[in-house]
Amino acid sequence: MLKQVTRSLHRTKFWLFALSLLLMPIAGLRAADRLVSLSPTSYTKRKPSLKKEPSHKRYDFIRYSSNRLFFPNQASGLASFHRFFEKVNSLQHHATGKVRIVHFGGSHVQADVWTGQVRRRLREWKPECEGERGFIFPQKLARSNGSPNFRVNYTGHWRAHRHTKHTAHVPVGVSGVAVSTTDSLAELEIILTGNGWLDYPYPQYVFKQVKVFHNAEDTSYIVRLADTTLHHQCFINRAAGYTAFTFDEPLSSVRLEFVRQHHLASEFVLRGLLLEHDRPGFSYSAIGVNGATVRSYLHCTLLGKELALLNPDLIVFSIGVNDTRGKYFNAKKFEEEYEQLLQVVKSAAPHAAIIFITNSDNLTRRSAPNVNTLSARDAILRLAQRHNAAVWDMFEVMGGLRSFAYWQQAKLAKRDRVHFNRDGYLLLGNLFFDALLSAYDSYRDTEFAVTKH
Repeated sequence: MLKQVTRSLHRTKFWLFALSLLLMPIAGLRAADRLVSLSPTSYTKRKPSLKKEPSHKRYDFIRYSSNRLFFPNQASGLASFHRFFEKVNSLQHHATGKVRIVHFGGSHVQADVWTGQVRRRLREWKPECEGERGFIFPQKLARSNGSPNFRVNYTGHWRAHRHTKHTAHVPVGVSGVAVSTTDSLAELEIILTGNGWLDYPYPQYVFKQVKVFHNAEDTSYIVRLADTTLHHQCFINRAAGYTAFTFDEPLSSVRLEFVRQHHLASEFVLRGLLLEHDRPGFSYSAIGVNGATVRSYLHCTLLGKELALLNPDLIVFSIGVNDTRGKYFNAKKFEEEYEQLLQVVKSAAPHAAIIFITNSDNLTRRSAPNVNTLSARDAILRLAQRHNAAVWDMFEVMGGLRSFAYWQQAKLAKRDRVHFNRDGYLLLGNLFFDALLSAYDSYRDTEFAVTKH
């Protein structure tokens, strides 16, 4: 009898233990839910809702009311944009002139998805004015990622020199990167791609002139066309540092040869290409280097010289994310270095309007908010005030501190806590374009009201 009671107790304990194992996951989930509800960052776990708005305005965590250009110095800031807005106005109403924009940044810009979308929207805004592709750098030669709207083929062995590395043994210019070769013959082919190449619509650009930025002061190498049947004129400006080819007919591709003239030659250094056209329209040059900081751009000894050749009407700065992710970020030093960079840029392009873009929100390796973004934002606002510049507050538009997690949940950002995916960059491009055109519309309305009275 006692043995039967003992067996019954053991069976009861066994089934209770088994039942507890089954219930543990459910209890754990409920406990986790309670922890999330008590956590100060718990709101990052919720599912963002969608709005019934256009495709690029559908997320409730984006602060659309902040999506505008604002001027810390309202009167003088607007005055500094008068020349730029007048050129846009001439393009819109008379289809004349060119509007050249140069955008500096880091990896957000090097991929040229965000900036490529702005370029595309500007082209679509005035489709009869084709404009030109502007300045490009063939990142494939440096074994890095580049713009998806042109292809690169090459021969020869090339060595990369980036302003972000201490291994750059040659002068670097506006692109922030250079490549060099000592081969007796090397080739480079650039193919501009439009509809049919990408999985989203993109306009086809053509060019009638190519300026090859290189160490033209060194006569050891010459640059020539691989296709000798093309009707063209060649001009070498050794003082400015480029070889230019002008064609009778517009092209969408070109193949160049870099030929060593004698055995005692040093090396050929390529710093980028400027693709131009004689038709009116926008030129949007995206200049970005992975890992770039404000300090690294100060290492570009030829930046001012080559920027003057680009002759920009508007300069956009979106540098700073990599600065703030350092362990020993110093906001005062960051502002001082930005000030030095501005002096170089304004000396090269004194009449260009300037837009500062605040850092995108990002998370640390432990998914904590990067609070250095706040002090960098304050520094950028002070710089904009001193230099009568405009600000597009990307940090605020995104949703502020910790908003990057919302972008991740909405499948607009990557898991690395810093970068966006293609859809995210396209969205940023649409938002920036809307802010830029809204500022122009406000200027035009104000000018019309003044003229009317």
